[in-house]
Amino acid sequence: MLYNFYEFVHNNIDIHFWDLPALLAAVVLIVILIVHSRNQKKRDDDFDKKRNEKLEALANKAADGPANA
Repeated sequence: MLYNFYEFVHNNIDIHFWDLPALLAAVVLIVILIVHSRNQKKRDDDFDKKRNEKLEALANKAADGPANA
């Protein structure tokens, strides 16, 4: 069966036998990279939003003046 696949690839598609698995691996890696980049961008945006909220809360607390001791 593997030999038949080898013959099909070399005779009909006219590429090397290992090009198909390499192409498949490259496509999978590109998809993983795209998904990871989108997820990382989302995490960065969420982090920035939370950080800005905390900074605004600290600024408001500091603007109210010193706490009663």
